[in-house]
Amino acid sequence: MKEISRRAARPLAVLLALPLAACATYRARPIHPERSARALVARSLTDPRLLRFLAIEERRAGPPRWNLQTLTLVATYERPELPLATAQFSEAKAAEITAAELPNPTLSFQPAYNTTTTTPSPWKVGPVVSLLIRSFWVRPALISRARAQIEVARVEIAVTAWQLRGNVRTGLLALWSAQRSAKLSTRALAVANRYQGAVAQRYRAGMVSASDLTTATLAQEQAQLEAAARERTLQLTRTGLATALGLPVAALHDVNLDLAGISHPQRPGKLGPLIHAALIKRPDVLAALDRYRASEANLRLAVARQYPSIDIGPGYHYDQGDNKFLLAVSLPLPILNQNQGPIAQARAARRVAAAQFRATQLRALAEIERARTDWQASSAELASARQVRASAVNVLSRRRIEFTAGQVGQLRLLGAEEVFVQAEQGALAASVHERAALGELEAALYHPFLITGRR
Repeated sequence: MKEISRRAARPLAVLLALPLAACATYRARPIHPERSARALVARSLTDPRLLRFLAIEERRAGPPRWNLQTLTLVATYERPELPLATAQFSEAKAAEITAAELPNPTLSFQPAYNTTTTTPSPWKVGPVVSLLIRSFWVRPALISRARAQIEVARVEIAVTAWQLRGNVRTGLLALWSAQRSAKLSTRALAVANRYQGAVAQRYRAGMVSASDLTTATLAQEQAQLEAAARERTLQLTRTGLATALGLPVAALHDVNLDLAGISHPQRPGKLGPLIHAALIKRPDVLAALDRYRASEANLRLAVARQYPSIDIGPGYHYDQGDNKFLLAVSLPLPILNQNQGPIAQARAARRVAAAQFRATQLRALAEIERARTDWQASSAELASARQVRASAVNVLSRRRIEFTAGQVGQLRLLGAEEVFVQAEQGALAASVHERAALGELEAALYHPFLITGRR
């Protein structure tokens, strides 16, 4: 009996040792909030690891140009959204491994001792190994569903990267607008100061009334308030851009930002091919299509599971001196249900996914049409604003000539300068509207227009 037990124990030990040899090990990776907080506030554009990342991605040597493209890479490096999307992609790939795995056999071992029998042996021992044999279509359906989910996660990476670019684009446009608006406000304040000084001088000479002086003083104070508000807006836009990049605002101090792509954007050509491509190849459209494919694979899996899986259990027993070989076969009987509930749910989920795909395409078309309409209207607005500015330039040029010739006084010249600054501010507002609309158009088409332009 001892010899038989030792012989039975050897293969059992081997069977137990084989799975342990391939076991994964656990490594703790705790998160330290204090360390993370220190790293966040210490982020900067001079980080050597960031600069190496930019050099590799842009395939260029030398210091980077801090334009829209480079700053988008900074956002993908510093912001948590892209690492999260990448981690979800890795999770989906791991799910494919799970789907492709074959079910492990089950080893059972139930020794028994018969107290009423001593010869030839009171022991009954032996292992039984149970093997689950799934229905033929289950494993391919599991793999198909996992692969569809991988594609969803892959496309989500592209969606996230494009959203990060949009956030950086919005931040740069806001900064571009605030910088120019602050300069114009400073110039308007200078004109208002000169105008108020000239009116005050005339008031002391008795040439104008007190109400004229009050009006000029109020205009000067309003210009001061406007300049202060524009400076505040400029500081806030720097903070907004830093947020879009995932950096503290101090990281942007003394950084020479390249805004050429905002100042000189590319003009859209024929939009028809771009619209057609966007309705088919936009990442969110592709993600909706992959979700539909995943729902189809899920329905295929539910249908496959209506056929029962088989449990086969070969085994050996040493039964009180006799060697016995066993073969146990078990399977569920699909009498009370044939998995019809999950099949109905999967069919309904597929209809939902199909409707969501059509809704995604329709939403994409609506975004494109709205952005195109806005861009066309804002382009017309910009053309009108430029005409007004051109007229103001002509008036100012004539007033300067007339002032030099002594035909008009200083107040008339300052009034023309004030009108010119107002026309410049109107043209700037129209330019911001046009570039914002162009940014929305590129976001809807997934096609860049605000890229590095001419100097």
